[in-house]
Amino acid sequence: MPSYVPSPDEVTAAMTENGGWTKKQLAEWGIPFPPPPGWRRHLEAKWRGEDGADLPRQEPDQDALF
Repeated sequence: MPSYVPSPDEVTAAMTENGGWTKKQLAEWGIPFPPPPGWRRHLEAKWRGEDGADLPRQEPDQDALF
């Protein structure tokens, strides 16, 4: 996890015109791409100083590899 955690307002302000976030921006916050469900709540909890569980890792579906 990065040493700097953005505020909820900073996360909202970084949203692109299309309503998402760039891979680079998410990486700066320590969020994998594509972002897993709950990533914004996770960052907000970290910003408030709560010690939450790590984000779930998204593994590719085996069928998608072939």
